[in-house]
Amino acid sequence: MRILVVQNSRTAPIGLVGEALTDNGATLVTIAANEGEAIPDRDGPGNDGYAGLVVLGGPQDAWDDVKGPHFGRVMETIRDFTDADRPVMGICLGAQLAARAYGAKVYRHATPELGIHPVSLTDSAQDDPLFGGFGPALNLAQWHYDTFEFPDGAVPLAYSEACERQAFRLGRATYAFQFHPEATGDILRGWASRIRDEARESNGGMLNGLEESIATHLPAAEEFTRAMTRRWLDLAR
Repeated sequence: MRILVVQNSRTAPIGLVGEALTDNGATLVTIAANEGEAIPDRDGPGNDGYAGLVVLGGPQDAWDDVKGPHFGRVMETIRDFTDADRPVMGICLGAQLAARAYGAKVYRHATPELGIHPVSLTDSAQDDPLFGGFGPALNLAQWHYDTFEFPDGAVPLAYSEACERQAFRLGRATYAFQFHPEATGDILRGWASRIRDEARESNGGMLNGLEESIATHLPAAEEFTRAMTRRWLDLAR
């Protein structure tokens, strides 16, 4: 089973989600779209047999097509997979592009979320194919400065104290996650090390206690990611 992975930055790899997919028999085909690699056309050569689509995060703003000239093609691909009833998983920037693909606004949020934070699940999540049975709340990795409105028809699945739109589902199997289920400790440390390079060091205080949070919460977050990803792959089957 082949899964198409759209990568928007080498600093935001597929991490734990990728491990869970390959552990459960998937073959990943990763396209570095931000580096000019072409996303396969829906009806073109090389696009046969993709069972699902994962769109990863990145430091770009989802509304900025100048810095993300490939965004239009990514959104078209999200719609193509959704129309074909093939599962989609959009993570952070990928979630924002999924919202934008269906006409929803994406914009700078009043409060960034960096590190690991509690995420509460909605009533609709309790019987959702991916989220059902995970309880009322989870501690999950976050790394975003932006947020989105829900597109028409979206089912809200999760929220946090700082950002009420943390996850949604469209149709049967298109999912968007503002949080980062793929993040390992090393991925989080890499993002923390680049906060000055991204001219956002004024938010560095949010990272106080990051190592303690990684040690305390990441093992349970990894269990969630592996189980959730396995369920997502079941939708593709």
